[in-house]
Amino acid sequence: MRERPNDVSTQKPQRKKRKSGIPTGNAGEYFVMGELLRRGFDAQLADRNTKDYDVLVGLPTDKVLKKVQVKTVRSAPWYVKTSSYSDELADQLTIFVLLGNENAQKQVRYFITRNRDVAEHVHHPQNWKNNAFMPLNAIKDYEDRWELFAE
Repeated sequence: MRERPNDVSTQKPQRKKRKSGIPTGNAGEYFVMGELLRRGFDAQLADRNTKDYDVLVGLPTDKVLKKVQVKTVRSAPWYVKTSSYSDELADQLTIFVLLGNENAQKQVRYFITRNRDVAEHVHHPQNWKNNAFMPLNAIKDYEDRWELFAE
């Protein structure tokens, strides 16, 4: 029996094309900036591709603005750089943003952490050298911890 090219049993399964993460990341940064402005902070987006931070934040009376990393996903976990959890970046704040799916039926969620406080929860898959991921369960207690900006 000859196989026909359209025979479903012989075709390889098609991989679903992965969407770009750029619109999701951009949305998260704008949501964070808007939320900070709403709460009385001064906030501005860093230039695109600025290393190690996405937003500059401070109170109107602050002389120096804090560098903040924003990590955004539609569903957990978040992918992170392992270098963000040691040395001088250990004291940096990271805001993990959970957007949810594109029908926007749930509110955006924010988890505000200091890197050193969650470093032990960074999960390193066996063959990953410079990257890891942060599970939702590890940062759930940091939801809406905006007071960390006042420290």
